Amino acid sequence: MAKTVLYAGDGIKTFIPQREPMLMVDKLFSVSETDVETGLTVAESNIFVENGVFAETGLIEHIAQSAATFAGYNDWINHRPIVLGYIAEIKKFALQAPLPKVGDNIETSMSVISQAMNITLMNAESKINGATVAVCKMKIFMDK
Repeated sequence: MAKTVLYAGDGIKTFIPQREPMLMVDKLFSVSETDVETGLTVAESNIFVENGVFAETGLIEHIAQSAATFAGYNDWINHRPIVLGYIAEIKKFALQAPLPKVGDNIETSMSVISQAMNITLMNAESKINGATVAVCKMKIFMDK
């Protein structure tokens, strides 16, 4: 069963500052105060694609932009200015399947583990067709 898409394409740009060619989220499925689900369809034109394969660095950037979408949406819905965020740390990154290929639909779920001041620690899991591709913990610093 297909997931409901809340925002797609240019709608994502409401929540994050990235633009083409660095835009690595093209769908927002769900978001709350503690969780987010995003997606990316890997295109041949993606700057992280080489020989039809989406690079590990692209997958990490997709996860980071998923966290940015989470923060930006929550700022937007609460009528606060959307601020820039930065990757402060990536821990326990594990690639659990072959890298995504052109045409694959990556779905990433992230959940808040903890928040203190301008730092948010999140769990991330990226899947393709229900199979886990990558997991990690990501710490994001928000420039407030």
